[in-house]
Amino acid sequence: MINPIPIGELDWWQQSAPTAEELQISGGLQVEDWPHARHVARLSAQLFDATQPLHELDAGALRLLERAALLHNTGMLIEARRHHKHSYRLIKETQLPDFNDEERHEIATIARYHRRALPSVSHEEYAVMKRDARKRVSMLAALLRIADALDYSHDGRVLRLVANPEFCDRENWTISIWVRPLADLDDELEHASEKADLFEKVFKRNLRFLIRD
Repeated sequence: MINPIPIGELDWWQQSAPTAEELQISGGLQVEDWPHARHVARLSAQLFDATQPLHELDAGALRLLERAALLHNTGMLIEARRHHKHSYRLIKETQLPDFNDEERHEIATIARYHRRALPSVSHEEYAVMKRDARKRVSMLAALLRIADALDYSHDGRVLRLVANPEFCDRENWTISIWVRPLADLDDELEHASEKADLFEKVFKRNLRFLIRD
């Protein structure tokens, strides 16, 4: 598991260069914005916990999600417009030291679906997986899409998020969000709403956000 980033340690969190551990777990792959990658990994893990009653996945699935989140933008170093597809290829072709080939394929596919098209059996990389792997990838990609949107400004303005059980039911799933003082969240919420398409398809719930002071 990727070490969580304590909220108070922003000097380390904002370092543009990867740590030795990050280079090791990425198989040497680089990303265009390490602070963003770290924060999306952190938000993804929090979303995983906040939606546990929906997906019922284990710690092994969380490891897949965290690694995909850390590497989701590695394709930006090749081309911005289709970077999600380049991320898939780069991750697929890179030996990640603590994952086997099947797990690496899932990581690559989760990263591939962090934006644009939803998972489809018309896509070879998705179709070749077994049914349970496709289901897992779809659920984890749904979380990654939202985590990425919630750091749309690439400045870590979303501090923390948890489920709000009072407003979670068969139709809606509500996430409480804590934000940095004076930070505007309009862009983040707009993009999170747009990228909740896969979440709502997979989990059959409307996604709602509640901003906390």
